[in-house]
Amino acid sequence: MENNQTREEVLEIIMDIFVVEIGFIERKEISPTTDVTKDFKIDSDDLSFFVEAVEKHFDMLAPEGEWEKIAVFNDMADLIMLSRGMKIPRKKTLGFLKWLARRNL
Repeated sequence: MENNQTREEVLEIIMDIFVVEIGFIERKEISPTTDVTKDFKIDSDDLSFFVEAVEKHFDMLAPEGEWEKIAVFNDMADLIMLSRGMKIPRKKTLGFLKWLARRNL
């Protein structure tokens, strides 16, 4: 995938992938600050497929533990930009993997 995309372009692609992979959520229902784990009832399989599709689309593999910091689409765009060498200040949030672990307990 192109490395010269802006953060906004990356963000739009991520949200489009989410709509396609999850299948029952419309694009107008999400925004950059949508918390995927709190705003929708999504099972762990769908969420895993979504994460895999994002990594595949952007030809990246996030370092271990990074998905645990991801909760909203903005965070995911930051992670992708970081994987491309751009430094982004980050705050800690409850991410996908922690959410999955809680649901599977």
